Amino acid sequence: MDYNEEKFKEHIKAVVEAGEEDHSIGERALTLDELKELAISMGVTEEGWEKLLKKAETHLKSADDHLKALNFNEAISEGEKATAINPYITNGNSVLAKAYMMLWLDEHSDHLRDKAEFHARQELKVDPKDMVAINVLSTINKKSKILREDNNSRKKILIAVGVIVILFVLGFVVFSSGSSPDKPGESEVSESSTSFIRDELIEAEEDVNSKWNLVEIQIERRNNLVPELFKAIEGSHEDMDVLEATIGDLKEKISKAEGEERFKLENDLELKINEAKALASEYANSDNIEKLMIQIEGSENRIAFEKKSYNEAVKRYNILVKKHKEEFPDYEIKPYFAD
Repeated sequence: MDYNEEKFKEHIKAVVEAGEEDHSIGERALTLDELKELAISMGVTEEGWEKLLKKAETHLKSADDHLKALNFNEAISEGEKATAINPYITNGNSVLAKAYMMLWLDEHSDHLRDKAEFHARQELKVDPKDMVAINVLSTINKKSKILREDNNSRKKILIAVGVIVILFVLGFVVFSSGSSPDKPGESEVSESSTSFIRDELIEAEEDVNSKWNLVEIQIERRNNLVPELFKAIEGSHEDMDVLEATIGDLKEKISKAEGEERFKLENDLELKINEAKALASEYANSDNIEKLMIQIEGSENRIAFEKKSYNEAVKRYNILVKKHKEEFPDYEIKPYFAD
């Protein structure tokens, strides 16, 4: 290329940050077309721009693979390479948000928390319904509250220990085995147990979110194959036209639904897709549809597997919530996928 790619990335970053900090530039982010114009003005050719976008997608795919393998530092490195080229690449900020959050859960660094929050909010600017970004912010909020409570509890323990030491020095402590309910050792054990349960709840909830992401991926792959069923049909068939419209309507409703309502709609969609498969087998040429049917059934098998895995994660999480509901009222029971 006849331009400096690193300078281009730095310039893109500066322009994007300026738009975020200076509202006189505009209340919205630059569009991809505007970024393209900016790139071309810096010497990028049309072909070069397309190569850049593909390069960003490659980096993001690598980041997502690292995230699934729990290689969080590598996920961050690849995700930042992707967003350096295209700051608005779909799911770029949500991958970074989750990777930073997972590191923060281990290290409790304010910097990692701030980065996770920043990227989650950036993703929500582009897609206000992005569940990964929403879950990241929810987890950060809950864990931050827990850490604040832990710090306050530790301060209280230190104060209590200090008072006991002073009383001991002054000669007011009466040594008695098992007679005092406020032994510091017992308090520390109790606080340690509470902290452990909180961490268990956070990990269980994140496991549920992770398993749900895998269910969504498989459902999306199946859904992307469904339009091919209708294309494979020869001639016009009113029942297929009605079914195609119904499936489209269900997809739209699913995109706006959550919880048990979402799961019910997903089950309704599955029934309609089964109807479409049966009619397509009747109307389409068998040579044209056989391979497609195998692909759809393969996706459905993966969906069933991921749903089972999700339900197992929900069971573990729900048991923890029911056992400790009085101590941690912020955690809510999650719905299962019906068989």
